[in-house]
Amino acid sequence: MIDDDGNGDGDDDADTDRPTDPRARDDPLQPPGPIARVRRPTTAARDWYDFLSGRYDALADPFEAEARATGLEILDVQPGERVLDIGCGTGRALVDLADAVGPTGTAVGIDVADGMCRVSSRALSEAGLESGVVVAGDAATLPFRDDAFDALFSSFVLELFDTPALGPVLEEWRRVLDPDGRLCVVSLSRRGDGPIVRLYETVRKLAPTYADCRPIYLRETLLEGGFQVLEARSASVWRFPVEIVCCRPGATPLSAPRGPA
Repeated sequence: MIDDDGNGDGDDDADTDRPTDPRARDDPLQPPGPIARVRRPTTAARDWYDFLSGRYDALADPFEAEARATGLEILDVQPGERVLDIGCGTGRALVDLADAVGPTGTAVGIDVADGMCRVSSRALSEAGLESGVVVAGDAATLPFRDDAFDALFSSFVLELFDTPALGPVLEEWRRVLDPDGRLCVVSLSRRGDGPIVRLYETVRKLAPTYADCRPIYLRETLLEGGFQVLEARSASVWRFPVEIVCCRPGATPLSAPRGPA
């Protein structure tokens, strides 16, 4: 969630954002606990995923595959639809999306890392899916016109953005999504605050390059971003809590978390 000043909690040494309102635990739109910050610049993330692109599936796909498949099932893309895979990585989801929309639809993947784009393009080519295309770009500034897509999909991407950026990123995603469209997001979850989450966040503090995703409160983040939740599922992947949420554009995005009255 976004702090009142839009720049975190005001403490340069702090690594978490905390609710400013003492009533937050009773407010479903407020996070019930701290969310870690993301200090790495976009250029560093791009370079890291470029480096990983040739080996990413071997390292991460065993963890991501089951939750990603659940997200694709919930999104339920139909033939002829226009769909965007945000942070498409190696194209695992993009291939399924291109197959689902068929020759009358369009499936576009976008990723900040050129290496990932090359791997995704090769995956589409090897699958013989001409309805799929990959472009290089930043998920925070999408190079598409307003209302360009019927559906958006994003798996283990939103939590890579620093807390103050979450609102603007979701506003950009809303911009390219048709008002009657839907968005499905898969994310590591901060909900529950169990020992595995605390252990992961400790590792992340010590090695943020290698453990770069940080758990967030996905449902609350999407509600704050002006989306209406259609379906939300919780999963456990290797004992890590994961949220899978399908939503659609709803009310006007909420303001930053409120301070005490």
